[in-house]
This record gives sequence, structure tokens and C-alpha cells, in this order.
Amino acid sequence: MKKIILLSALSVVGYVGSDVSSKTQTAEVGREEIPSLLLQSTDTVANTVDTVPVIVEHKITWDDFVNAVIYVESRGNDSAYHEKEKAVGCLQIRPIMVREVNRILRKHKVNLKFEMDDRWNRQKSVDMFDIMAEEVECCLGLSQLEFFEIVARRWNGGGRGEKKKATIKYWERIKNQLNK
Repeated sequence: MKKIILLSALSVVGYVGSDVSSKTQTAEVGREEIPSLLLQSTDTVANTVDTVPVIVEHKITWDDFVNAVIYVESRGNDSAYHEKEKAVGCLQIRPIMVREVNRILRKHKVNLKFEMDDRWNRQKSVDMFDIMAEEVECCLGLSQLEFFEIVARRWNGGGRGEKKKATIKYWERIKNQLNK
């Protein structure tokens, strides 16, 4: 089971001194039933008197997030290949990632092993991505967007990717894709 942080309310911010905070709650869900979550983005709404920033709801699912990563990595091309990095498939998985996923499976005593050729298969690639994402459980109490950021930056920069400056632009590309 994975714990997911659900945002139960969004606020409109910007009215004279008014600031209604979002409330959060924790829900326990299985990997196959990750619910729709809320993503916040700030839009500007023009008013005849003045301009008021508004936080707009965007419901996204885990699949939306995975598809955004797939788009950024390969534009959805299951046959993508980056020779220099030996990155393969829709999620541009390198050999070291296959080894890391297999290490995690052994650690949890799961009788499953991925092969290098599995990187060419979209479903198996997504399964490897999901396994890596489940290792982010150390970060309970995060908003959905913060959780997605850590997962994406670790996918791009390794186990401590969220601490690396080099992964910030990658995360911005994912976020832009989610907001489309």
C-alpha cells in the first residue's frame, strides 16, 4: 500500500488580506487504484477593477503523471533509443535503472526480475517506473505536486535526484506537460 496526500480544498488567494489554506488528508491506496488528485496552478483572471490571482483545480491521475514523463522522455515513442546513454524505450531506461529495480524487488523479496529487453515494452517500462516511485514513501506529508516532483527528479537524477540542481529543468518540463 502507498500513502497518497489528497488535497480536499483549494483557495482563492489575493483578496485584501484573505487567504484560505488548503486542507490535506492522507489516504491509503493500492498502486492499481491511485485516485484522481488535485494539481494547483496559478492563473490570472482579469477584472474591470483589478487583476486577482486564482488557484485553479486540475484533476490529474497517476496515469496523467506517467504519461507526462513518457512524453518528456521520448514523445511517446516506444522504440526510442539514445545510443550514448544506452537509454531505451518510452521512459528512456538505462541499464543501471533495470539493475536498481531488480535490487528493490530482491530487497522486498518479490519473485520478479526485469531483463534489459523489457525496456522496449511500454507496460514493463511503466511497471519499473512504478516500482521506483514506490521507494519515495519516505516523503509522507507532501502535496501531490511535491510527491510528483520528487519521483520525476529521482527518475532523472537517481536516488538523490531531488537534491540535484541539474534535475530542476527536467521537473519544469514535466510540470509544463501536466498543465497542458
